[in-house]
Amino acid sequence: MITWTTKKTWQAVTVSEIGASHVEASVPCQDASRYFIDSDTLIACVADGAGSAKHSHRGSQAAADEFVSAAWDSLCDGDGLKDAALKAFIKSREAVVEIANDNPREYATTLLGLIATGDALSVVQVGDGAIILDGKIALDSHSGEYANETRFITEPDVEPRVFSVSERANRVAMLTDGLENIALENNGYQKTPHAPFFDPLFQWLDQTKERDRRAQLGEFLASDRVRSKTTDDVTLLLAMR
Repeated sequence: MITWTTKKTWQAVTVSEIGASHVEASVPCQDASRYFIDSDTLIACVADGAGSAKHSHRGSQAAADEFVSAAWDSLCDGDGLKDAALKAFIKSREAVVEIANDNPREYATTLLGLIATGDALSVVQVGDGAIILDGKIALDSHSGEYANETRFITEPDVEPRVFSVSERANRVAMLTDGLENIALENNGYQKTPHAPFFDPLFQWLDQTKERDRRAQLGEFLASDRVRSKTTDDVTLLLAMR
């Protein structure tokens, strides 16, 4: 299990903010995110519960919690990064299915997971949202067979997309699809990170004290600049070293 006393070389912050459409419909924030840092290792997960699923907020929370915990356990057992990421995905899915009993659709959630340590990293993704490594999207954001179709980890036949590389990443951003209109540029079918959005945020992260980060990032995600672009829940996870 995770021991939460750590020596940190990564700086990180993550916040989820409820969307206006969810407030109007009296629906809870269905996004969740978690991260864990130990020395030069970063484990991070972002999950977005399905809007039409009654308990998807519980599904996303369970998925994010289990991914981070299971990934760390796997690394401690000596597994490589890709194996650890895949095992953590499986454990996340099992955790959600377990709490869902016989109704997994009502707990449906996407999942974006990352493990980075030293000069290597591995990411897994099911569904929409984006994982951005040093200004480049790790995996194609197209997530289903048809346009605007999103896959969820509770689907029985789902397989995560995987990206592994022996390469050092120093800036990591992970976000749910509620932020795509402001954080990503749509160049036809392919989306790319919008540098004027991310560059100031990483500069802010580097210059801001840890105790102030969550409150300030939450204020930004709830600001008119963001809310004028989306009524959905939004989650942003930033990490750098």
